[in-house]
Amino acid sequence: MGAPVPAPMSWCWDMATATHCGWEQQCRDLWDSLGNVADGESVAQGRGIKCSQCTKILKKIKALAGDDPDEAAVAAALRKGCRVLGRTMGKWCQRLVKKYQDQITEALQNGDMPQDICTAMGFCRS
Repeated sequence: MGAPVPAPMSWCWDMATATHCGWEQQCRDLWDSLGNVADGESVAQGRGIKCSQCTKILKKIKALAGDDPDEAAVAAALRKGCRVLGRTMGKWCQRLVKKYQDQITEALQNGDMPQDICTAMGFCRS
């Protein structure tokens, strides 16, 4: 389908990590390639791996939390959501949840969409 991923995804978490690992160009290529694939809506607006991954994670958490979730439902979804995403995505999910738990919880309780939440957190461009 596309070129094989040249670096472990964790090296391309952000530009600081990519620079530290000496993979700036490879990560830029990866971010660009992911900007043209995935499930349409998650990448169409924001482009880039962080937007795509954030949106995917929050879609899963939102689905687990259900419609009109209370704080307990969101908390349970945050705990379970990262476990069901697999090893690599699960680690990213845990980092995302740890750093933005309050913001994610409030946004999901307000009925915000995953793309909008990721934009508000700075992972996607509006």
